[in-house]
Amino acid sequence: MKYILLIALSITLNSDAASKSSNWPQWRGPNGNGSAPNEKAPINWSETKNLKWKLKLPGYGASSPIVWNERVYLTCYTGYGTGSGGGSPASIMRHLICVDAKTGKLIWQKELKPTASEDDYRGMGVPEHGYATSTPATDGKAIYVFLAKSGMAAFDLKGRKLWQRSVGTNSSRKRWGSASSPILHGELVYINALQEGHKIYALNKSDGKIAWEWGPRAYSDYQDSYGTPILIKDKEKTELTLAVPGEIWSFDAKKGEIIWYAYTNVGAGGGGNVSPSAIAGGGAIYAFGGRPQSGAAIKLGGNGEVKGSAQLWTSRNSPYVASPVYHEGHLYWMDRSGYAVCLNAKTGKEAYRERLQSSGRTPQFYASPVVVDGKIISISRNAGAFVLEAKPKFKQLAQNVFTGDRSVFNGSPAVSSGRLFLRSDTHLYCVADK
Repeated sequence: MKYILLIALSITLNSDAASKSSNWPQWRGPNGNGSAPNEKAPINWSETKNLKWKLKLPGYGASSPIVWNERVYLTCYTGYGTGSGGGSPASIMRHLICVDAKTGKLIWQKELKPTASEDDYRGMGVPEHGYATSTPATDGKAIYVFLAKSGMAAFDLKGRKLWQRSVGTNSSRKRWGSASSPILHGELVYINALQEGHKIYALNKSDGKIAWEWGPRAYSDYQDSYGTPILIKDKEKTELTLAVPGEIWSFDAKKGEIIWYAYTNVGAGGGGNVSPSAIAGGGAIYAFGGRPQSGAAIKLGGNGEVKGSAQLWTSRNSPYVASPVYHEGHLYWMDRSGYAVCLNAKTGKEAYRERLQSSGRTPQFYASPVVVDGKIISISRNAGAFVLEAKPKFKQLAQNVFTGDRSVFNGSPAVSSGRLFLRSDTHLYCVADK
C-alpha cells in the first residue's frame, strides 16, 4: 500500500517539511499528495526537445527523486537483482546520491552496505521494483532513507551518516520486498514497517531513537500494506493516517494513539493487499487497491470507529499500484491496462475511463501522477510519459518518450522551479521549457 496527503475544507495538510515552494522534499512533493502548487512544467519533451540534462545512474531503482535547494537526492542499488543473474541478497549495495539540479553533475555518492538479507529476486514481487524502492525525505537539515531490512538511516547534506536504526527484518507472506517511504513532521520521522517490524514507527530525527511504535494484534491480516502514511492537520492536532487491507487507521502523530479507524472493502479478505497511499481532499479520505481492486471514501473528522453515514461510498474502480491525485473535486490515475480514469470524489462515480493514445506499447503504470498547472503528468513503465488536462473530460495533450532509454520507469516525478525530474532504472532526467 502506498503514500499521500491533501487539503480538505478546514482540514489543512502538514507541509512543514518544505521551506520553499520550489522544494520537493519527499515522495509526492511538499504536501505528499502529488500536487505542485505555483509550479509549471513542460508539456512536450524528448532527447531533442526540452531536455536540460540527463545523468547515467550508478545503479537501478524504483524510488523517486527529491529536490532541496538545487540539490537532487536519489537512491539506487547494485550487486544483485540487476538482470545479470547469480549472486545473493547479501551482495546488494545501495547508493544515496546528490546531484546538482542545475547541471546534472554528481556532487557526492554514498555506498550503503546491507545489515540484513532482503527477499530473493524472484517471483512477481521484487523483480517488479528491485531493492531501492523507498524515496528519501529531507527537512533541509538531514536526509532520511528507509533501507528496508537494513532499517532507517539519516545523513547530513554532505552524505555523512548521522544514525541508523533497525525497524525489523521480517518478510510478508508474499515476499514482495519493501515499498513504503519515510515522511516527516516536527521532530519525528515516520515509517510504515508493518512487513519488516510488524509495526508503524515514529523515530526522533536527531538520533533515530523510537518516539512511539504501534503494531496490530493480528499482524497477519495487515502484512500486505505497502503504502506510505499521510499527514492530516487540523487546528488541534496532526493525524498520521494509513490504509491497510480492510481498514484505515488514523493516529495522533505526536503520541501514537489511535484517534479513529474504519473498516473498508479495500484489500479485504485473504490475499488482499494495499499498495496505493490513501489521499485526502474535499473533507474525505480515499483508499484504493487490493485484489480484487476496490476503493472507499471516509468522511474526515471522526472519533473511534467510523461507520454509517461517514462511510461515503465504495467502488470497484481502483489503481493497483499507483496512488491517485486529487484535483478540484476529482480523483485521477492511470491503470495497468492503459486507461486513464477520473472519478467524482464526492460520489465515487466515473467521470471517464478512456484508453490512452499510445504509439507503440500499451502503457503500464507503477509511478503515481502529479498535477501541475492544470495538467496531469503520469510516467508509464514502458511507453513514456502521458500528459492530460486536469479536467473531468478526457483530453490527452502529449505522449513523451525517451527513445534511447528502454529500461523501466517506476519512479514518480519531482517538480521544482518549472522543471520535471524523472528517473528510470538507468538514468535521471531533468526536463524544462527552453
